[in-house]
Amino acid sequence: MATLGRRADGMSLSQLAEHLGLAEGTVSRALNNYPDIAAKTRERVANAAREFGYRPSSAARRLARGVIETVGFVLPARGAHLSDPFLSEILDGLAVELAAHDWDLIVAAVPEDHDEIEVMDRLVKSGKVGSFVITRTRRQDPRVAFLKSSNLPFVVHGRTDEHDDYSWLDVDNKKAFVDAVTYLHGLGHRRIAMLGGDTEMNFAWLRRAGYLQAMEDLGLELAPGYLVDNVADGAGVANAMAGLLALAPAPTGIVCVTDSVAIDAIAAIRRAGLTPGREISVTGYDGLATGAAIDPPLTTMSQASYEAGREVGRMILALHNSTKPQISHILWEAKLTLRASANPPVTAPAN
Repeated sequence: MATLGRRADGMSLSQLAEHLGLAEGTVSRALNNYPDIAAKTRERVANAAREFGYRPSSAARRLARGVIETVGFVLPARGAHLSDPFLSEILDGLAVELAAHDWDLIVAAVPEDHDEIEVMDRLVKSGKVGSFVITRTRRQDPRVAFLKSSNLPFVVHGRTDEHDDYSWLDVDNKKAFVDAVTYLHGLGHRRIAMLGGDTEMNFAWLRRAGYLQAMEDLGLELAPGYLVDNVADGAGVANAMAGLLALAPAPTGIVCVTDSVAIDAIAAIRRAGLTPGREISVTGYDGLATGAAIDPPLTTMSQASYEAGREVGRMILALHNSTKPQISHILWEAKLTLRASANPPVTAPAN
């Protein structure tokens, strides 16, 4: 048996095998926990690898296991998505978790004349990815149908209408908006409006459902014009707020589908000569850092986007590493984060 007089971080598999007096194939299979290698041999090889700082290359490990240790994330090539801080936090957490296990993440944008399925199919056929993570799910999402048919492991951040037969992690969007409306009601608000999102998106649909449920449960009137769907960007928020402020009576509280919409709503209220957080209270959803930095700081339903990315990474790794992968369903709750944008109304509510 050869001896090595110093720690060699760049040690090759052949050197480690020579040191141990084993065949390279035996060492490789031991390092990859193949069951046909005796437990004592696996332990001996692992101890030697740690002692001499041996780390198998990603390419060698992938070849040995027959697993493509790269996760695909297809991002629509639209400005709002590319600059979305929520998506940035999800991707950051996912990338960190995968990197901790020497896995890679490929983020692919979709050209304007293509769709997401085309890009996903190209990545699958190229052999560049062995699994996918998707988010911002539609109620009926063709990406989920494609991934089911591809037989590749995948995890969804979010859900579709039908979600029993694949792994997902989501936040209870419906309950979050029940909680937001209930909070404003507890402050004394009785005229509560909502700036909602694209109702084809499941998260927006569920947040809308939570708003409607709370309004009904609390016996609050859903006045005409109080629920505005499909609000997405600055111009859309400005138009929606102009419509709400023109109502008689105007709402005293507004729940917004995202923090970005809420921040634009606060700006629109201020441009109208009103004081956000005083004449009109505003709540958001996401818990983005930018919400704490505006004036007034934004009351919001916070979700742990970065930690969600980490957890989704753990879920996709578990699907690969288990001999009998189990479907996982994880539902988190958003946390009400109190700041200065929501306060009791200036006029006391009627009894």
